[in-house]
Parts: sequence; C-alpha cells; structure tokens
Amino acid sequence: MSAYILEKLCLGCQRCVRACPQNSIHMVGHTAHVNPEQCIECEECVEVCMQGAITFREAEQNLQRLEKELDELRSRWPAHSVKPEMVNQQEELEEEIADLRKRLENN
Repeated sequence: MSAYILEKLCLGCQRCVRACPQNSIHMVGHTAHVNPEQCIECEECVEVCMQGAITFREAEQNLQRLEKELDELRSRWPAHSVKPEMVNQQEELEEEIADLRKRLENN
C-alpha cells in the first residue's frame, strides 16, 4: 500500500516532493501524485504535509467501504422498522467512520 494524496486538500506546496527519499512523488498540474511502485511507505511525506493531504490508501478505502455499508443499512431498514440491534450496528459503523476520518485528518 502506498501513500495516497487527497487531491481536495493538496495545495501544491511540493513539500512532499522534496521530502520523498525515493522521488516517488511528482506534481501533475498543481497537485502531488504518488507512484505506488516506488513508494516505500516511509511516511516522510505525511510528516511534512501541512494540509493533511497525504494518507495511505487502505484507510481511505476502509472509510469508503464503511460509508457504503452505512448507506446500505439505512436503505434496508426505514426509520419506522428499526430494531435495537440495527441501531447498535449503525452506531458502531458511525463510530468507526468517525475514527477513520479523525485519523485521516491527523495524517
């Protein structure tokens, strides 16, 4: 798994490009992009990114997967038919999503 640039947060400052010991980050327009075959997961780019725009794809994919599960849960069980165990499942998914979002923001 390689570093992943959250394009909406990247300001194009190039700090990550300069910090990468493998030269696996390059600019495309005003946004940094990572070559996953060269990335050694040293996290130097994460350390220097002032915008928190760099994460690892696994966390981002987990967030997307959990959000999808939550949407499916909501679509299967309309509000009038919700049972206590469904509420517990929804709350657990929401907590996991919040934790992942917090970790992504802190990276």
